[in-house]
Amino acid sequence: MKESISFESADLADHGLLRRGLERIAELFAMTGGLILLALVNMSLVSIIGRKLFATPIRGDMELMEVGAAIAIAAFLPLCELRGSHLKADAFTLAAPEAVRRVLDGLAHGFCCFAALILAWRTTLQLLDNHEYGDVTTLLSIPLWIPLMLIVPSLVLLALCSLARVTDIIRKPGVEA
Repeated sequence: MKESISFESADLADHGLLRRGLERIAELFAMTGGLILLALVNMSLVSIIGRKLFATPIRGDMELMEVGAAIAIAAFLPLCELRGSHLKADAFTLAAPEAVRRVLDGLAHGFCCFAALILAWRTTLQLLDNHEYGDVTTLLSIPLWIPLMLIVPSLVLLALCSLARVTDIIRKPGVEA
């Protein structure tokens, strides 16, 4: 089992320039998501302390938490897919032959790619709709198209990372994906 909190990526020497670039971009997205979460935690602490000690919480802190968490979570998905660090329900396939597991893994990554592309497409349509109608959050009036605009690149990158995993399975039939 791989260490899920390791900052070391898989040996990239045997991967091409495109795959190494994809890995670096996915790492950048994940680090950005981590920085967003750190900022949200700090904002939440300031709001809680302000609420308890001074009766002045940060206005709209829950809205900021919702919007920021959605952006951060989407930013983590590509690296999780590329490194195979996401949840995998393989209890029924552990006893299956390696070839069967590889086919199932390839199908799973292919479906992940397909789902990410559909989500990117539909999120883009929602972004355009929200922009056209001027939808905003309740307290802070943050235009809803802005967080959606920040989520779409993560979904596209997730699709590319899924495609890279499928390519790995096809190219290296003897290596576990």
